Amino acid sequence: MGLFTDGFKQLKKASEPLYRSPKSIQETIEIMAVAENGIFEVSRNKYSKCYRFCDINYTTATEEEQVSIFERYCRFLNSLDCNYKITVNNKNKDMEELRDKVLIAGRGDGFNHYRRIYNGIIEEKILEGRQGIQQERYLTVTIERRNFEEAKAQFATLEAAIHKAFIELGAEIVPLCGNERLKVLYDYYHLGKEGGFDFDIRQARKVGADFRNDLCNGMVKYFPDHFEDEGKYCRALFIKKYPSSLSDRFLNEITSLPVHSMASIDVVPVPKGLTTKVLQKKYLGIESDIIRQQRVRNKNNDFSTEISYAKRTEKKEIEAIMDDVRENDQCLFFVGMTIILMAGSREELESACETVETIGKRNNCVIDTHYLKQREALNTALPIGVSQVETMRTLLTQSLAVLMPFNVQELNDSSGNYYGINQISKNVNIGDRKKLINGNGFVFGVPGSGKSFFCKMEMGSVFLSGDDEIIVIDPMHEYFDIVGTYGGTVVNMSTYTDHYVNPLEMDVWGLDLNDSKGMD
Repeated sequence: MGLFTDGFKQLKKASEPLYRSPKSIQETIEIMAVAENGIFEVSRNKYSKCYRFCDINYTTATEEEQVSIFERYCRFLNSLDCNYKITVNNKNKDMEELRDKVLIAGRGDGFNHYRRIYNGIIEEKILEGRQGIQQERYLTVTIERRNFEEAKAQFATLEAAIHKAFIELGAEIVPLCGNERLKVLYDYYHLGKEGGFDFDIRQARKVGADFRNDLCNGMVKYFPDHFEDEGKYCRALFIKKYPSSLSDRFLNEITSLPVHSMASIDVVPVPKGLTTKVLQKKYLGIESDIIRQQRVRNKNNDFSTEISYAKRTEKKEIEAIMDDVRENDQCLFFVGMTIILMAGSREELESACETVETIGKRNNCVIDTHYLKQREALNTALPIGVSQVETMRTLLTQSLAVLMPFNVQELNDSSGNYYGINQISKNVNIGDRKKLINGNGFVFGVPGSGKSFFCKMEMGSVFLSGDDEIIVIDPMHEYFDIVGTYGGTVVNMSTYTDHYVNPLEMDVWGLDLNDSKGMD
């Protein structure tokens, strides 16, 4: 689809770095000014704002549901008429916070031995999963306005449309304040030392502190094909060649690797009028070439030969695009994808890059290194709101939507119970059924699949982590062991014992008035 050049160069032109030759590490950070409400000035008269959005169950949905999500996502892509960036960030998970959230706290009841066993199982499963990597998704919107106040008003208008689109998708989206955006950048620059961030924009403004001093590393070296800082080796890659068709699992295959990475999709919408005008101009040019070619052949008395294969293909391609734009509500975009891979050593980095390139080959994509453009590619990939590399190509709405940022929703409730491993993301499922509208549940499975064991595990988890009462009706005598383990009471009700239940016996004096509403 390398058909569009005339009139389009200005749209996809890369922005110039603030400092062409930085004289300090601070000058490599492409931000001019920051505000508490999350609006950054990234260059003269250009402002950006970042939003964090949640994942949804796309991979596990049925084919019909996936088509519905895909169509709604296409409508969202068409609705934005400004430059934007979608970023998937594989960052370090705060393991201490996760442990406080999911591990069972000790008590003085004599059962801490069992709590340690449960916690050991959960710790082991956490390490088996994504190796302590947490995935976050950002939408960064960049607009051009004359001053900060105009930009603030424009972002307020855009947010209404963005929130509506994500509600339709079933994903929650929240704007990041200035401190939160700086924290995202800090976590990248200081990978492994995320807990050291304590910068506050309001306090810094009072004392005249510069946010760049808190963000930047102590050392950074840029090489033609990679760059290094104090704690990591990094490489910037990009998609050099796209196939004619691409799987909607492609982006998830790359971002699901257990490596620290940041994948960004830069999107520049092409105005509908300009799209139609250039398509018509290109089509007329192809028609003129065909007529000229036919005249030359007729002059040589060659009246039966068809036009060349290259021209036939080019004509069909442009006609298909024109039909899509006119009939299927397709829009045209300039799209570029940048991937930053991070590792603790040069060998690990080479291995991760080789894996990503293999995924590309499997999907008929050519993924290459940004030679001599590592600094500009890094600034492009970070959720700042700038694009400093010219690796964009034209895509229609459906082709862009195939780069689907959604994968599967995580179940991670605080004070919940362990429910196994998410088979897609490989992270632990921690759920609290009390937070549901209806917390009832059923356990299904073939004989011998572990239904009773699962129920005993959940009973143990509930008993050790809370103060709930557990009542088991056990006609098959399967739960005597767990009752004995946790000091429970067994009430044997049968025809040869004195224990029974009288359904007519009722404590009238202890009734709740709300339960007796409507009674005379």
